[in-house]
Amino acid sequence: MSFVLEGNGNDGTLHVVMFMFPLQGHIIPTFNLAKKLAAKGVVVTLVCTEGCYARITKAYNGRDPFADNAKRLGLDIRSALVSDGLPVDFDRSLNDHEFVSSMMYNMQSHVEEFMRDLQTKEPPISCIIADTYYVWPLRVAKKFCIPYVSFWTEPVMVFAIYYNWDLLIKNGHYPFTGNEGELINYIPGAPALKLTDLPSYLQESDVSKLDNTYVYEAFQSARAADWIVSNTVDELESRTIQELQLQSGIPFFSVGPLLPSSLVEDGVSKDDEMGSSMWVESDCTSWLDGKAKRSVIYVSFGSYAHVSKPQIHEMAMGLLHSKQPFIWVLRPDIVASNVQDILPEGFLEASKEQGIVVEWLSQLDVLSHPSVGGFLTHCGWNSILESLWLGVPMLGFPLLTDQYTNCRLIVEEWGVAMRLGECSRSKNNMRSNLVKRGEITETIEKFMDLDGEEGTEIRIKIESAREVMKKTVTNGGSSQKNLDLFVEDLKERNPLN
Repeated sequence: MSFVLEGNGNDGTLHVVMFMFPLQGHIIPTFNLAKKLAAKGVVVTLVCTEGCYARITKAYNGRDPFADNAKRLGLDIRSALVSDGLPVDFDRSLNDHEFVSSMMYNMQSHVEEFMRDLQTKEPPISCIIADTYYVWPLRVAKKFCIPYVSFWTEPVMVFAIYYNWDLLIKNGHYPFTGNEGELINYIPGAPALKLTDLPSYLQESDVSKLDNTYVYEAFQSARAADWIVSNTVDELESRTIQELQLQSGIPFFSVGPLLPSSLVEDGVSKDDEMGSSMWVESDCTSWLDGKAKRSVIYVSFGSYAHVSKPQIHEMAMGLLHSKQPFIWVLRPDIVASNVQDILPEGFLEASKEQGIVVEWLSQLDVLSHPSVGGFLTHCGWNSILESLWLGVPMLGFPLLTDQYTNCRLIVEEWGVAMRLGECSRSKNNMRSNLVKRGEITETIEKFMDLDGEEGTEIRIKIESAREVMKKTVTNGGSSQKNLDLFVEDLKERNPLN
């Protein structure tokens, strides 16, 4: 299962234990951060939950892609597993409440058992790096007297909103009791926000739900972290980062965009660099090769959020009537893992000359193809960073959690995207308003108009953001400097140095 290069023993070698949150959108940046740290001589123990690991290795025909990739690159990354408290074959997508409950109440004991065993091995543990969305890292770090790094995989604006959760409560905006058009203008470092700009958990009327309690507890843990490391870029979120550091007093290191090294260094992605897909990937290269430059719209709602069946039907017919060539990713559990036949009857036959529907694919391969001219996206942060890096304009259709805030960033703050439909208040952590096929068709046609004024402006701004991002990861760039500073901080805290 695991690939391990021999450590250097008790000689001052830094050894970080990284806990990946078991959702694909979190695994991608965590694995890429692990590779960056290992490339700097840090020993990394990369910990995945057993259920998540089983899905990934199934998609890779039994291989451990984390270990394979580490071995190919000559990096000391050690794969390890921990239980989230549920059986490996438990359907976490269908039973989200039980999944969240187990991570909240049952997972910590398994983590502690794992840590006790790891402490008997070399080299000694220098720190825990855990995804911010875990609730137990601070308790575990204190128990084992180990520094704790909160790893944030979303925009800093979202972190700042959650960090100021108590301000929302104080001002009567959680639970939200005022006019839904009322502006929230007191979050340090953030612009004035509407209710529908907040993460979906903060839009709910019923705040007693387990999901809300879980996220609140996770941020109580993060508030006491020794460091925060974030998959963002200083230059894109400078004001928010500065205000957050002043407010929290926690050292904050922006090290994004955390993309595969081959894409950053060589300008191309390689399938074996990702090592995180939970579904078998289709290869759409041949189909794309036959399409005109920037003619295809790529549609994906990400790896986690669910979409109602009526909305899938409206999206299907809107795409069909737009006449635009498309690739549409519809993972098997997009509505629910027990719901089949989600497309309108006759849609696949009617659209077979226009587009293709697949369960999953390599998103970087698609976004980097010259025939792709736009991305209809749920506004997941990885998708946004990948689109910016590859210069692909976005059509925002947020569905869940941070995606509402992300959409606000890319449409209104950065101007690198258009919005599909107006956002209404989230209900049960799902987009509540149905966007009809006519609006979808009209918006896609406007979005994909290469000569239109709005599209031209978006492409200019996205190219500017792309250049900013690329400078951050070159030698002397802000993200490279921040990563070096973080490693130096670890060395200073490591008692063996």
